[in-house]
Amino acid sequence: MAQLWELPVVFVIENNQYAMGTSVQRSTKSPSLWERGAAYGIKGEEVDGMDVLAVKEAGERAVAHCREGKGPYILEIKTYRYRGHSMSDPAKYRSREEVQKMREERDPIEQIRQVLLSGQHATEDDLKAIDKEIKEIVNESAEFSKESPEPALEELWTDIYADEAPQEA
Repeated sequence: MAQLWELPVVFVIENNQYAMGTSVQRSTKSPSLWERGAAYGIKGEEVDGMDVLAVKEAGERAVAHCREGKGPYILEIKTYRYRGHSMSDPAKYRSREEVQKMREERDPIEQIRQVLLSGQHATEDDLKAIDKEIKEIVNESAEFSKESPEPALEELWTDIYADEAPQEA
């Protein structure tokens, strides 16, 4: 429908390469998820989600595509999940060495940190101050969430599009 109506929307697929406990490579013959949009005439691309600058550039291309009135765009962000799918997932389908190697060689936060430091865009102290500010924002947000009252039951149906009103049970 997005393509039929030429909606200016960017669909982002965060592909962390694993389903609950199975590698995408083992569970599908067509592991490039963004290519599935071609059946609907939707353009897109795959981008290295472990490269902050590559994601930024791909995002800019996708937004430009939409702003030019060319309809939707799919970005498949290929990233890596360090932990299991949930608290009950021990992630025994991959080795600790694999996970550690990804952390050491491909971690996007560490990579961009090195770019900022080596390019003299920031100092260690600058990055520590940013980290501290982020932690404060996260902690304040968590506290706000915990202290806020539950939304009214009527809010369940706000901002929802449906052809019919929900039926009472």
